[in-house]
Amino acid sequence: MIGMTGKGRQIRAVRPARADGDLEMVYGDPHPRLATHVMTYCGYREVTGAPVRRRELPWPGIVVIFDFGPTLRILDPTTGARVGEHGRGFVAGMHTRYALTETAGTQSGLQVNLTPLGARQLCGMAMHVLADRVVKLEDAFGATAGPMADALREAPDWRHRFDLLDRFIAHRIAEGPAQRRLAAAGWRRLEATAGRLPISALAAELDCSAKHLIAVFREHFGLTPKAVARIFRFHNAIRLYDSGACAGWADVACAAGYSDQAHLANEFQSFAGVSPRTFAEARIQAENAALPG
Repeated sequence: MIGMTGKGRQIRAVRPARADGDLEMVYGDPHPRLATHVMTYCGYREVTGAPVRRRELPWPGIVVIFDFGPTLRILDPTTGARVGEHGRGFVAGMHTRYALTETAGTQSGLQVNLTPLGARQLCGMAMHVLADRVVKLEDAFGATAGPMADALREAPDWRHRFDLLDRFIAHRIAEGPAQRRLAAAGWRRLEATAGRLPISALAAELDCSAKHLIAVFREHFGLTPKAVARIFRFHNAIRLYDSGACAGWADVACAAGYSDQAHLANEFQSFAGVSPRTFAEARIQAENAALPG
């Protein structure tokens, strides 16, 4: 696996129209053998000419950023105070509230979107260590993080960078802990039901106690099954609204499995920091449905 390359890899460059600057994103799929561990690679370069803050929503995955500079700032969502600035990049575990980021007016780097099961194997640690946290690359990958970040920054083009990532991730996964079938099965059921399956029913399906299921989820994903289900349900609500399949937010709440529209509104406040109406009005089309800060 160490020698695998992305020969034949499909690479797609996107340059959305911007009134306030320039944005270029280059997408690449991981090697097919890594498909259960990695969702996608995305190289990016953004120039806005002024600092930009964004709210990054909780989502069912793990983000790895290799930062090529200027360094992206991590801010406290409540106060806006700077809480982190990781020069080479960072790993963001699964969150139960939105995160706030800020650019200096320009940024460039490479984002790797990992599946939660893939992240545990890649990082080689219990994922509750990363839950609701953003840590520097070295804290997640150890001594290999620095040389890898430098190699990616110095590579001649995106295809070479994606090839480097394939080899790095394949090597880390081969040395990481084995996946547990219970964790994988539980995740897939919550994903398939868009978070609508009660946790007691999930535990019964998997023939285990709710207490044991919670422990397994915290080890493999960082969050409880209930928290994971909430994230799936939240993103399904966004999907239902965007699709136009529902007449309004009340219908979205019903279709997504919320008890009522007030329940949906509370989840939006928790996950996005705004009401559903404000979310729909202010959201920009960006990775992870980022919102202006």
